[in-house]
Amino acid sequence: MTDEMLGNQLLKLVSSAKERVILVAPFIKVDAIQRVFDAIPVSGGAHIDCVTRWRPEDIVDGVCDLEIFEVIADRANAQLWKHPNLHAKFFRADQSCLIGSANLTGRALGWRLPTNLELLVELDTNLLGLQAWETSLMNSCVPVTAKLRDQIAQQAADIAAQRPKITSIDVEHDDDPSFRWVPLCPAPERLFKVYTGELDEAKMVRSAFEFAQRDLRALGPPKGYSEEQFLEYVAVRLQNLEVVQKVVSASSSGVSDTQAAKLIEEYIDESPMISPPDAWRILKQWMMHFFPEQYRIEVGQEILIKGRTISSG
Repeated sequence: MTDEMLGNQLLKLVSSAKERVILVAPFIKVDAIQRVFDAIPVSGGAHIDCVTRWRPEDIVDGVCDLEIFEVIADRANAQLWKHPNLHAKFFRADQSCLIGSANLTGRALGWRLPTNLELLVELDTNLLGLQAWETSLMNSCVPVTAKLRDQIAQQAADIAAQRPKITSIDVEHDDDPSFRWVPLCPAPERLFKVYTGELDEAKMVRSAFEFAQRDLRALGPPKGYSEEQFLEYVAVRLQNLEVVQKVVSASSSGVSDTQAAKLIEEYIDESPMISPPDAWRILKQWMMHFFPEQYRIEVGQEILIKGRTISSG
């Protein structure tokens, strides 16, 4: 499912709750949990349990928010629980539930671009083993109190303090490196300065700045990286893209702009945001910027040539 279909599916599920809602996901963002809570009828008095992973490094990396504690604490009959090894995504309202791959984040549920390709399947809670799994989960969780929240906040602050003290924009990412995405920012050399906050909308063309923000949200670099760490992180994310792997293969013998645009055309699936020739023009700049020793443009021919194999090391 794409766009807002998954999110709407979850909202429809919880809006029918009369007695019990259970929301289980390793990553929970504050905007997403607030949207789900708004869909749960207050008048029904349903009890709400939210289970998340809430590791300190998850907070530092921006994949889960400390602020969800306040959202949940402010709701009557709601409790936040912590399970450090959680990976399951499970959402139940009374006797119906959704199970799949989607975290409680905007990108996973189609509420924030670029959206992930996720799956949620509706099941009956009487399915063999499902109730036992839920019971086991709840028995192995610990309730999150204000004291525990403060401890996790301090641990996250200690981790963040070990990284360079720079300001980066808020980013959101999930743990799947093979997502379908192509860069839109036409100036990859400015991406790091947007990430650190050194460049903003007042110092860049508005569309380029917005595209840079969009690309950073898609890539999800952890906060506080040095420029060297940032460049390495983006390079690894790029080389995992299917479309880049296709171009890498073709560029061993040289790939022209026309050939590359055809390669990328199927990948972007006639995106309304960008045409294949423009997508290739930008991707080519990114590849030369993030792999400067591996690619060159043959003078006068606009043919990308691969010098040596991309290495993740």
